Amino acid sequence: MTPVSLLPIIPILILIGLVVLPVSRLLGIQAPQGKYRTIDGLRGYLAFFVFLHHSVVWYYFLHTGSWSFPPSALYHHLGPGSVSFFFMITAFLFFSKLMDAREKGIDWSKLYISRFLRILPLYFFLLILLFLITGIVTGWKLNESPSQLLRHIFGWLLFMEPNLNGVTLRLVIAGVIWSLAFEWLFYFSLPFWGLLLFRLKPSAMVLLFAAAGLALFVWVIYSFYPVMAWQRMSAFIGGMLAAYVVKLPGFRETASHWSTTIFIIGLLYIAIFIIPPFNYPFSLLCFGACFLGIAGGNTLFGLLTLKASRLLGQISYSIYLLHGLLLFSTYNFVISFRVVQQLSPQNYWLMITGIAVVLIIICCITYRFIEKPCLEAADNATKRIKQIIPT
Repeated sequence: MTPVSLLPIIPILILIGLVVLPVSRLLGIQAPQGKYRTIDGLRGYLAFFVFLHHSVVWYYFLHTGSWSFPPSALYHHLGPGSVSFFFMITAFLFFSKLMDAREKGIDWSKLYISRFLRILPLYFFLLILLFLITGIVTGWKLNESPSQLLRHIFGWLLFMEPNLNGVTLRLVIAGVIWSLAFEWLFYFSLPFWGLLLFRLKPSAMVLLFAAAGLALFVWVIYSFYPVMAWQRMSAFIGGMLAAYVVKLPGFRETASHWSTTIFIIGLLYIAIFIIPPFNYPFSLLCFGACFLGIAGGNTLFGLLTLKASRLLGQISYSIYLLHGLLLFSTYNFVISFRVVQQLSPQNYWLMITGIAVVLIIICCITYRFIEKPCLEAADNATKRIKQIIPT
């Protein structure tokens, strides 16, 4: 077995599926029963694929000192390819909301408050852990001026990834925060898409708020994530187009057919194994076509609608946000970098299997006690804020 062997993937996926079922039952977590069940199932696999991607990246980092893409087409794509699918999901769901709003209207206050409560509580929890790790690693000694420290903390509040007190925290969380900045950029663009494409009429206050948010995250991305920014944002286009296509007469029937499943699998094979990993535009086109089928209801032979798949989707944000921290903490505090570096590929994968189980248990807990209560508070929070700030 090699560090980039494909053999561990399916056994690990089966194992975490078996783990998430009883843990979710114990904690009272329900599998989502929404309109787009295939997308609910897809989310969990995408987040876990990012975990596998960074597990392999860590292996080579410990052996070469270079944090870079692994020498494997599959493990290369499991990271950026999965994030591209996440962007498509975001664009698809929210463009679908805009399309439906032509008849039903849209509560912009609730939309943004629900986004804040969806993303920020777990993110703030992550920041607390990051700041705690920074203190432990540095021995609670100040290695930069107080003004620099405050500036760097503020950068993290804006979804940047600056070093903090001399610690490269981007490494600690496997550099996943950049995607949240792009997500926020898209969220703040929604009122303008609604105005331009769907003849919605957001209030002046909503437009002003959205414009301020857009300007802020354009600056964040320009300052901290300029590399391939336009290519990364282009993934949202796939989801936007899918929101239109799935409403075409007969499309769902075609998308759900078994032959479409074969087509999706073939496209994924081409995107991952035939097209060179750094040929992003062509891979993205293939991923976009695959997403069309899944958004239209293709279950990949029932895989995406399994209860375990949808439960993994329910905790996918926790998996995505916390897996890097768990990898670093395991290597640094539990086992030690030196011991991990000396592991054979087989033993390294056994360790990753154990970490995967722990990750699923932790993420079920964070979903149940951080994410879920905050999501359920969205309606009451919206009512209270509307009483203070009428929109």
